[in-house]
Amino acid sequence: MIAPVPILARRTRLKKQADVLLSSGFDIRFFGWERNNGEAVPHLNEIQHIQGKIILRGGGYASRMTHFYYLLWMMKVFFKVLAQPREAVFLCLGFESAFPALIASKFTKSKIIFDDADRLSMIISLPRPINNIIQRLEKWASHKSVVHMIPGFSRYDWRSEKMRLLRNCPNRADFEAAGAFPATRRENVFTLYANGWIGETRGAPVFLDLMMRLTGEPFCLKVIGRGDGAAYEKLIKLPNVEARDEVPQIEALAAYREADLVLTYYDPKVSINRQAESNKWGDCIYLELPFVVNSEVKTAAPFLESGGCFSVAYEDVDALEALVRRLATSPQEMDKARHEISRLRPNFLPFDQAFKEILFSGTEPILKSKNQDKEIQIK
Repeated sequence: MIAPVPILARRTRLKKQADVLLSSGFDIRFFGWERNNGEAVPHLNEIQHIQGKIILRGGGYASRMTHFYYLLWMMKVFFKVLAQPREAVFLCLGFESAFPALIASKFTKSKIIFDDADRLSMIISLPRPINNIIQRLEKWASHKSVVHMIPGFSRYDWRSEKMRLLRNCPNRADFEAAGAFPATRRENVFTLYANGWIGETRGAPVFLDLMMRLTGEPFCLKVIGRGDGAAYEKLIKLPNVEARDEVPQIEALAAYREADLVLTYYDPKVSINRQAESNKWGDCIYLELPFVVNSEVKTAAPFLESGGCFSVAYEDVDALEALVRRLATSPQEMDKARHEISRLRPNFLPFDQAFKEILFSGTEPILKSKNQDKEIQIK
């Protein structure tokens, strides 16, 4: 597995994929990028049967040098794939990992699985001519990989025969374990929940404004995950906010059972945010919990149509406050929303089931069962 993150657990989608591969009997070698010093240690090799190695250090997440480091990352990936055994199998997160791996595979006959969780041309701001080139190369990579896994089709104005839908839903084992995990709901308090990355473009300024308005009233915001910026730092210090750093996936899922409403916000100024495919939406379906999403997110339309979520404009905190106050005093409306979002479950396979079907099913599966072929390895 190759991904521009310091450890697999840093990215929920990667961790779920790793769990499936490990449960299927594979050992994993992971090549990652440590953007900030010390991110990988001591967690790089804490999961049994996963051997991790950092192949690039530095660059940060939003510094002036980050774009340059993406080029370095692609060079590192190219030479790392080139140095691996012939006909190896690589699961690559993002175009920045898959493209150089595909070039190297021309010499090694490796199989490249392209997991396009966040389309690179939509998350990095580049001059239009360069961005157009990247978009054409993304299309090429889609056709040349053994499979192109995507969380949704809305981000693409073209189709490839290699595309396979892998929605951001919880693994069945995690969902079932979360149901048995201790969870306590606070009485007479309307609890909001936000998890994952909560930064300047992921709702932190909005949540800060909202919770300041609700201070001293029976409202609470539970935050689990990471964030950045002044708004996030102020948010987690408010008396009506309970903040925790990253926790195991099962604990993050169990926290849904302690909440009444989930907040999922994506600043529409960022192109890919208008086509968000949130892990939290899949979690809400399985935990039967309604969510709020800002109205500019086009991919939330099916959820809105179902009645399982609510929507206001990103910067309209007045509307968000009014919505939260209304729902806190409308148990029938909340019960209806919980029922409607749970009805979407048949359209959202558990992540592990969908991932296994992509890897192991069909007349020419990408991977063979470990029991049938003990020689195959996941890189």
